[in-house]
Amino acid sequence: MNLRTLSQAGAVLSALFLLHPSVTLGEPPEQKPGYDKTKDVGADAPEGADVPFDGTRESVEANWEMWPKPDMPITWSLVESPTGEGMVLMTNGGKKWGTHDLVTKKKYTDFEGHVEFVLMGKRGDDKVEGYSNSGIYLQNRYELQIESPKGKQNVADPYNWKIGPHGIGAFCMEHVPAENAWRPNGEWQSFHFVFKAGQWDGDKPVEPARATVWWNGIKVHDNVPIKHANGGVKVGPSAEGLKLQEHGQDVRFRNVWIVDQAKKSDG
Repeated sequence: MNLRTLSQAGAVLSALFLLHPSVTLGEPPEQKPGYDKTKDVGADAPEGADVPFDGTRESVEANWEMWPKPDMPITWSLVESPTGEGMVLMTNGGKKWGTHDLVTKKKYTDFEGHVEFVLMGKRGDDKVEGYSNSGIYLQNRYELQIESPKGKQNVADPYNWKIGPHGIGAFCMEHVPAENAWRPNGEWQSFHFVFKAGQWDGDKPVEPARATVWWNGIKVHDNVPIKHANGGVKVGPSAEGLKLQEHGQDVRFRNVWIVDQAKKSDG
């Protein structure tokens, strides 16, 4: 992928607007009320944060394993960023979800985290446009959905896409995002999240897990209770890792960091 291809994608959007004047290109997230730059793309890892991916193969091998088969060799690839800032991590190995995911070896209870991702459409066709799907699983349970819009109207006008429970920014099949903070394929996006583990009395739930999430600097979930595990580990009291989903399309990741707040409170 190169800058020329990204430029061509921009030209396609411009042509779409000219051919369909009813299409509203919408406001980018950074122009929306409440935008927080510190929770968006480029947010630096705080001192003491875990950085499981630093752009090197060594960091991948040291800090991640495959899911659901941890003894499987890591199939994900390191590739050049489509916007030219070094090496990034690309989904690879599977043709459907749940077979070639990547999860941190370290397991967490309470944490703050940050993940940046870019949607690149169909894997291997060297085009930006096209459907992409992935997800970020908090505690390898609760999926923050990553997905391109589907349907003619949503594809033509993603900024006014009424995102459903399986759309980007949703806790899959549980909570829709409060706002649409969309950025197009080929542009880096971010999820920034603060997660509080559920409380248990043995194997009985006392309080559900809760999460606050910023999508591209816009708060889209505010301390919402999350109870639905969409793949990965069943809901329970165990600490678990941060998982990135392989779904068969081209999705790339960078600037992944986690602040272990349980360790912080113990210290």
